[in-house]
Formats: sequence, C-alpha cells, structure tokens
Amino acid sequence: MFSQDIILLAIFPMFVSFFITYILIKRWIPIAHKLGYVGKDMNKYDHPKVAEIGGLYAIIGTIFGLLIYVGVKSYILKTYDTLIYVFSIISLLSLVTILGLFDDILGWKKGLKTWQKLFLPLPLSLPLMVIPLDHTSINLLFIGTIDFGIFYSLLLIPLAILGTANAVNMLAGYNGLEAAMSLMLLGAVSIKSFLMGQYFITQISLIAISSIIAFLIFNWYPAKVFPGNAFTFGIGSLFGALVIFGNMEYFGLILFTLYFLELFLFLRGIFNGIYKENFGKPNEDGSLELPYNKIYSVTHLSIKLNKIIFGKATEKNVVLFILLMQVLITILAFLII
Repeated sequence: MFSQDIILLAIFPMFVSFFITYILIKRWIPIAHKLGYVGKDMNKYDHPKVAEIGGLYAIIGTIFGLLIYVGVKSYILKTYDTLIYVFSIISLLSLVTILGLFDDILGWKKGLKTWQKLFLPLPLSLPLMVIPLDHTSINLLFIGTIDFGIFYSLLLIPLAILGTANAVNMLAGYNGLEAAMSLMLLGAVSIKSFLMGQYFITQISLIAISSIIAFLIFNWYPAKVFPGNAFTFGIGSLFGALVIFGNMEYFGLILFTLYFLELFLFLRGIFNGIYKENFGKPNEDGSLELPYNKIYSVTHLSIKLNKIIFGKATEKNVVLFILLMQVLITILAFLII
C-alpha cells in the first residue's frame, strides 16, 4: 500500500506538474517575443533578447500538481491529514508569486522598490502564520533548543519567508542559476524529510522539483527564457514553508550558506557606495570579466576563482562552480544534522 500511495501522491502529480510547466513555457516563449516581454541576456557579448517571466509557469505547474495531490488524497485514498499544510503552501505560493509577477510586469529597475521587495513578503506569510504547528522551538548547534512560543508564528515565520523569498532573488542573473540552485535546495529537503518520515514534505518537494526541471530545459545555457521574480520569490517562499512545516530550520539555515554570503557581499557593496549587479562583463569570445574591482556577489567570487583555476571564466562554468559549492554545503548539512 505504501508503494501505491507513493505512486498516487508523488509520481502522478509530478507528471502533471512537469507537463503543464513544459507546455505552458513552450507556448509562452514566442508569445513573449511577440508582445515584447523580453530582456537582454547581460552575460553575452551581443546581449540577445530572451523571453521573460517564464518561471511563472513553473509556479503554476507546481500549484496544479499540488491540487492533483489534494484530489488524490481526498477522493482516492480518503485521507485528509496534512491537507491544511498543502493549502497553506498553495495560498502562500499564489500571494508571493503575484508580488513577483507585479514586479516583472513593471520591468527591471522600474518595478517594486528595494524596501518593498524586502518587506512585502512579511504580510504575505499569513497563510503560514495562521496554521497551528506542533513545534515552536529550534535546535541550534552549540546553543541547544530554544522555545520561542507564540513568537515562532508571529515573528520567526514571517522573517523566514521574507528571508528565503528575497535570498533566491538575490543570487541570480545567470542562465540556469536560480532554477538549478532551487533544485538542489528542494532536493536536499526532499531527502531529509523522507529520512525523517515527513513524507508529505517529500511529496510536495518532488512536485515542485518536476516543475523546475521542466523550466530548466528552457532556462539552461543558452537560455530561451528567464525566470523572473515570480519564480524566485515563489520558490524561495516554498523552500521556507517546507523547512518550517518539516521542523528542519537549522538544516535549512546551513543549506542557505551561499545566500548568507551573498547578503554579506551585497552589504559590503552598499558600504562602499555600490549597489551591485551580479552580471559579469562579457568578452567577444564568451568569457566574463569581473564587473568591479572588488567582490560584491557570489557570482563575482565564482568568476574570480574560475579565472584563477582555468585561466578564464564562462557563464556556464560560473554557474557550475556555484552549484559545486552548494553540493559541498549540502553534504556538510547532512553530516551535521
């Protein structure tokens, strides 16, 4: 029965999620070019125009996959446990994705102000805040268990969603980077939750992963479509929600090491009077140069390390190097927790 449940609750919704995402993005790309929803690929010398907002359809595919999951559980398996968490996640995904889409439609550097991007996810975390959880404490290495009581829901949850939604949006700007990093984060959560017996977290993660894979087919180098903030905000908030519902907060913090480094480097730029861009300076041969004299992003760090190790940096290798760093961080997270 367990294997049958896995097929019904994970594999079938995964197929639905994948194909909805794939079909919608494939149809969207020519429409985006026709309507002018395109942006310059800044890491390429000739700056080709690429369809924007493609990541929205990965979120739509994920939501439809989750609804199929709910339908299978309700009508076929006749079990209703954890469905309140699923609907909470669907509500959160919808609200945060609308916020990102609003910014996407207005356009790069014309949309939401920085402070709006930072703080608007706070009230949008309400779908998680209203769900009663069976845990209000976090176990931190070297410190021990801290019980936050009511402040877990009122303070930590909105701060967590604010952080995860914005973090995925910060480490971005390269073909395949946001999607591949999201795959690794959710992949780690799916494995960890399975080992903990939190199977509904595993199933939700796999549904989202299938959508991201479909999106990555079009987003990997050379990209035919960009994710947009609808994707980065949505997937970031989803990661935060799964970590919270799975009581994997410390595990999630370790997985987010590169994003904490990105924040540190971003603040370094602010203190130096520079509001950095992640892009490199493309050469005619496809290689990238550092855009600033100092390192203000993990992407800049990857460019510099690639130039030291391989003699030059390319967009694809910059992304692969960051993914390698994330693999090492993920292994460390499993070893520690």
